[in-house]
Amino acid sequence: MSGRIFLSTAFLILFLSSAIFSQEIDRNYLQVEEPSAGNFFGVGARAMGMGGAQIATANDASGLVYNPARLAKVKRIEFSGGMTHQRIENETGDLRYVQFLSSYYQNQSITQSNTRFSSANIVLPVPTYRGSLVFALGFNRMKSFDHAFHSTSIYTTNNTIALDALALETGGINMWSFGGAIDLSPNISVGGAVNYWKGQDDYLQEYNLPDVPVMERNRYLYDYSGWNAKLGFSVDAAKFLSLGATIDFPTKFSIDQDFSFHYDSSGSVQEYEELGHYDLTHPYSFGAGGALNFKYVTLAGDINYTDWSQLEPSARAGVDNRLYQEIYQDVTSWHVGAEFALPKLATKLRAGFYADPIPFKSVYLKTDRRYFTLGAGFLIDQVMTLDVAWNHGVNEFRDDFSQMIKESYTTDKFFVSLAYRL
Repeated sequence: MSGRIFLSTAFLILFLSSAIFSQEIDRNYLQVEEPSAGNFFGVGARAMGMGGAQIATANDASGLVYNPARLAKVKRIEFSGGMTHQRIENETGDLRYVQFLSSYYQNQSITQSNTRFSSANIVLPVPTYRGSLVFALGFNRMKSFDHAFHSTSIYTTNNTIALDALALETGGINMWSFGGAIDLSPNISVGGAVNYWKGQDDYLQEYNLPDVPVMERNRYLYDYSGWNAKLGFSVDAAKFLSLGATIDFPTKFSIDQDFSFHYDSSGSVQEYEELGHYDLTHPYSFGAGGALNFKYVTLAGDINYTDWSQLEPSARAGVDNRLYQEIYQDVTSWHVGAEFALPKLATKLRAGFYADPIPFKSVYLKTDRRYFTLGAGFLIDQVMTLDVAWNHGVNEFRDDFSQMIKESYTTDKFFVSLAYRL
């Protein structure tokens, strides 16, 4: 079994007029979601203060992630680390005049928050006669699986619960990298990185129909590991203009899965557990960016393209490639940001915006993921920088029939990075 088959928004419509729970659910309502597809969390407080637009303007250890060629711009030994805090709020409900319905979805909300160590990097410039040669080692949290969902359906006749549905998920994937960059000429740099990916996903679903009574609980545990490489280019095209491009080569993940099932109907209990292993290859990703660098202002923009329909599961995954091609799509994310220097205060202010499209097709999607960002950087005693950033994002689903049953998410991410340069 590759990925997990889950209900998400379909919770809201599948049981709207149903009083009996069935384990055989119409597959037209289901989505196949592979959580490692997309879900880029963001790396570095400077970068995320600028909306993640870094392909042509990274000037610190985060270049190892965004564009390895930009490591050539680091002239001093740098040690850096970071922390992140994420808060997700999910709201579900029914927008209609509920008295005309046999049941309706009561307004519910659930909040999940996590604070984690997110990065540790070292950048080592090598003394050269001219040009630049730089190596870097790093650990960065790349993908987040954090997610929470709660929905309750209420009978209008007696105001009792018809269905209570809950989904909780936590985990993510970290990346260990070794990379470097070199100047080919005064204005052209190239760089590359080899990346090892490792992480876990813990996903829990629970459905309760109190009046039947029926309770079902599904739990999915995944362990991910994989390798890939990244290649980057950077060009100072003019006095104020820099350009960059990146290629992420396919990542082949090896995935161990542990699935447990618990079903209780009027005291009759069914339980079983399945272990599995499969491989899944992520497709190529391509990025391009540009930046205008003035004395006190930097303006930057990036685009990144990935065709997620080219996900390739191994034969033992139990999923036909055509299913991924049918459900997944190609997406283009884009990032814009600005940085304003205040030299007398040894401070930099940042702002940005980015779009992070959901990679699978969904008739329920109303508003795709969008983030507004703010940040600031402070120079401390000429050798240390403290950077902070806040990202605020929203997205929403609606049922595809009435457009009146909603599932909305509000996400706030906080980044703190500290860097010391010798």
